[in-house]
Amino acid sequence: MAFEGNGISRRGAMKLALGAAIGMPAILGRANVASAATAFAGEGLIVVSWSGNHELSFREAVVKPFNEKYGTKVETVGGWDQMIAQIVAAPADNPPFDLTIADEYTTTTGMAQNVFTKVDRSKIPGNANVYPWFDENRGPAKDYGVPFGTGSLWMLTSKSSGLKPESWKGFWDEKAMGKSTLDASAFYWDLCIPALLSSAKPGIDEVFGSPDDVELLFKELDKLKVAKWYKDGAELTNLMTQEEAAVAMMYSADAYGFIKQYGDDFEAAIPKEGTASYSNWFMKVRGTRHSELSDLFLSYLLEKETQQNFLNASTDFMSLQGLEPPPHWPSYPRSEEALRGTYKLFGIDGWDKFGPHWDVYSARMKETIAKTTQG
Repeated sequence: MAFEGNGISRRGAMKLALGAAIGMPAILGRANVASAATAFAGEGLIVVSWSGNHELSFREAVVKPFNEKYGTKVETVGGWDQMIAQIVAAPADNPPFDLTIADEYTTTTGMAQNVFTKVDRSKIPGNANVYPWFDENRGPAKDYGVPFGTGSLWMLTSKSSGLKPESWKGFWDEKAMGKSTLDASAFYWDLCIPALLSSAKPGIDEVFGSPDDVELLFKELDKLKVAKWYKDGAELTNLMTQEEAAVAMMYSADAYGFIKQYGDDFEAAIPKEGTASYSNWFMKVRGTRHSELSDLFLSYLLEKETQQNFLNASTDFMSLQGLEPPPHWPSYPRSEEALRGTYKLFGIDGWDKFGPHWDVYSARMKETIAKTTQG
């Protein structure tokens, strides 16, 4: 994940016992089934979610109902790339938070620093309904958290421009020349757009290929004429609403809020070629002093009602099968086949291949920004 309201830099350092009975989790060592609803009353828990719109939706749709149900004092705080460094800097038995969101890059960094605690997902009832896609490319990291959903790239267009978010080719349309905007701080996602359009390799595999493969993607971006490369969500919103730009790449965590507010004048969608994505897992931090409450919250994240509530207020794809498409997203993928056809994961193995060339690609992106920006 890169930017959802603000940006995540990739430059930063790289005994669950829940069962089901009468619809209530049993917390071993803490409460029997009958008292589980009140066993954690008044107890606090800090959960990191992505800063920006994701955090706002997570607070209202997930954290608030959990506190109402269990009488707890769970809170969510926003984070980007600083979470692993904060855990490492804190005492091992007193981490700065108890659970943290983690995409593939954050997960890789955290695994290398040994800051996560294993969870036994086999004891979480909702785990049986998780799409297999979420575990497929996770490797050993799948034992250290629960998959909540996936974020992705969306295409945003102004209705007055005559452009529609139907194909990523729209960025190279004559009507988009001088009227497009992309993310200056997360160039790896920008590279995914020409990769999705390329037929040389499946999905976004060109991004993980040789430097020569990636250079071909840069050359495609060089053909654009960009109004301005945005640095955060506020700048993107201003560029679009002030009519400086008419087509943009934006992140799924921002798409719902933008269209809810500005939908009369704009359209947002995943284009027909599919989209690049990252998965959002919640990981249990080693040394947490609220281990059992953390386990309960992780189980809650895999409840159908929890995920449906979040989906109803977002444009992130969720990890559970069987959810109902919300009114604002009637084309929400509803099968494993549709999921795989739509989302192309920037996976852990992808970062292993892309990361060693970071400095070269970062410098090359500066050339692209200079070539493509009007002025």
